Formats: sequence, C-alpha cells, structure tokens
Amino acid sequence: MSNRLKQSLALLQPLAALPDWGIGGSLLLVEQQLQADFRDIDLVCTTEAAPALDAVLSQLATPLQTTPHPQYCSQFFRRYQDSSGLVIELMAGIAVRNSTGALQHWKFDPHFDRHSLQRRHGLPWMTLRDWLVLYQLFERPEKVTIIQAALARSADQD
Repeated sequence: MSNRLKQSLALLQPLAALPDWGIGGSLLLVEQQLQADFRDIDLVCTTEAAPALDAVLSQLATPLQTTPHPQYCSQFFRRYQDSSGLVIELMAGIAVRNSTGALQHWKFDPHFDRHSLQRRHGLPWMTLRDWLVLYQLFERPEKVTIIQAALARSADQD
C-alpha cells in the first residue's frame, strides 16, 4: 500500500462512524489496484448526510473556493485541502448536463442493496459498478474501460 493511500485512509478515519457516504473515484481504483495513483479523494454521500460530513471535513481540512460548473450540477459539492496537499471532493445529489443540455441525475442510495457499500480499512467504499455508471455520466471513457475490464475479470473468476 502506497504512502499516499495510507495517508488518505488516515485522513478519512474521523468520518468512519458517520452514515451514508462512501469513497469512490480514482482512490477506489487505486485501492482496488486498477491504477497506480489518484488525483484527489472523491466522497459521495446522501444529501441528508452532506451537512454532517461537511462540518467534519471543514475541521480536518481547509475548505476551497468552488465556482459553479456548466456541466456538473450536483446539489451539493465542496472541496477541501489537507495540510499535506491532498484534496477531498464531497458530492451529493449528483447531476450532470450532457452534450444535448439535458440534466442527468444519479442518486446515491447506500441502503439500496447489501452490496452498495463495502467496508474495508475501516471505511465505506463504493462499488466499481456505481463508479462505472458515474464515469459514464462524467464522460471519462478511460476510467470506464478500466472498470469494465476489472468487472469482466471478476465475472470470469465467479
């Protein structure tokens, strides 16, 4: 396990007891050994859980200024930077405007089924299947390919 991954896990430990959130994005891909490094720490939560997570993250790291984005229109989006330089992005009520201008919504529901969150390293992790959908929504084809290959390998082993 890389030092950056260990540092990220330690940084997120104070959030461990809070409900209805999960780690995803490139940190999930690193944790699953699907890529070597991550750019930032993506956390997804329910809109109800966002204020409590925001309060804790604001104590752990410095909130960063964000400007509205024409494509990413989530109900809740905050960025924070730890003293080490690690950046955390917290999002809830995810919505993305596609190339036709239509707004596509994705709802995080950690209680949908027993596989929606997986606990590892004492923290809740989102599934690769959820991030396959999100990376498709975010129009990140390279990440989609990585996850599709991992899911295909997993299906072959079942």
